[in-house]
Amino acid sequence: MRRRLGRAHSARALALLSRPQPPPKRKTGVDSAAWLTDQLKRKDEDLTPTQDQQKLKTWVDDRLKPLLEKHTGGVFHTFGSCQNGFWMNGSDIDACLVLPRCLRKQSWLTKLRLVQSLAITERLGEVELVKGARVPVAKIHDGQGRDLCDVSVNNVAALENSRFVGTLSSLDPRVPYLGRFIKHWASQRCINNRAEGTLSTYTLILQLFYSLQLRNPPVLPMVTDILTESLQTQGVSGMEPSIEVPKAVNHFLTDPEMDEMTGELRSLPFLTDPKMIREERIRHRMNEESLGELLLGFFELWGREEFGGGEEGDGQTVYVYDASCELNDLGVLVMRCPLTGKNVNPFTTMVWRAIHGEFARAARLLRAGCRLEELCEPTEGPPAGCGHRGGGGAEIAAALYPDGPDGYGETDMPDVQESEMV
Repeated sequence: MRRRLGRAHSARALALLSRPQPPPKRKTGVDSAAWLTDQLKRKDEDLTPTQDQQKLKTWVDDRLKPLLEKHTGGVFHTFGSCQNGFWMNGSDIDACLVLPRCLRKQSWLTKLRLVQSLAITERLGEVELVKGARVPVAKIHDGQGRDLCDVSVNNVAALENSRFVGTLSSLDPRVPYLGRFIKHWASQRCINNRAEGTLSTYTLILQLFYSLQLRNPPVLPMVTDILTESLQTQGVSGMEPSIEVPKAVNHFLTDPEMDEMTGELRSLPFLTDPKMIREERIRHRMNEESLGELLLGFFELWGREEFGGGEEGDGQTVYVYDASCELNDLGVLVMRCPLTGKNVNPFTTMVWRAIHGEFARAARLLRAGCRLEELCEPTEGPPAGCGHRGGGGAEIAAALYPDGPDGYGETDMPDVQESEMV
């Protein structure tokens, strides 16, 4: 009898162990931020680059870089997410050859054909030339078709913007965590594809920077706080009080990003040493909020109705340059690049309203104590009015910015390449 009872008890215990466990209950109240922080850290383990990606980056630096520099006479730079703290599992590697006296698109294509020839000769893989983009790219693939590296020529604005993003992301270890997750969330919700008229990665990162500038105390400084001393004294601080100061670093610079005759890059207009910035430019006490609190604050900020826009106007223009915001009559978010002052991401009002709805949804769910899996539940497709449904971001950008919009990266537009790489 005891033996039968024991066997029955063991069978019930085994059944309980094999039964699927219910998801964690939603949490609200004091412990919700800590619970959210724990989830975010665990999720980040899946979002960080793999060992294979790290090995590929080493191969690019050790093999591809010296090969291309030797035969092209240029300087090879990697940039974008693989350099600025926001590299993710599955992200590619972007690189740029900086060459003197190589000013026209036809000259860039000639150099990229040389890259193609070298890759074939050295048996590195195959190369696809993307000639139609405003900034042509040589996409290098291995024998199995996997991406190795995307190479452009004299995409120097992207190099400078990448250094700027990397500088701010290096000031606080919480920033890369938040940036990777926000990129993942936006991709899952189909609002992180600039070719379809939704958010570029640069816009998302600037939104993150702005939200962190507004915390009390701030997590990140304003761009005006990290400008070089000469620029602060001769440029920004030297303006008459009655003169409206443009909210863009490049307004105070006279030199181009690159000397066309020598190929030499100009000195960066902002500090890049995190230790120096913390010690000499950040005068407020340290922000000690948790990752969970900062993530909730990000979505609560951008989910506010004041950012909703609409056909009646009342959009918002945001400046990471000095952490300011002002009304516009476009009915959409206008995010200004702190370096150039350009609108990095033109939207239609219909698309922006849909995007804003995603931020509001995220804030609502997090306040209710939902899990991050629920927050990032994949949606079926981009908002109405995007891509082939009603005119994509490429057409919008081409109409508003014939010379190309500003940004720093990923080649996610078929006919207008951003100068941003995140």
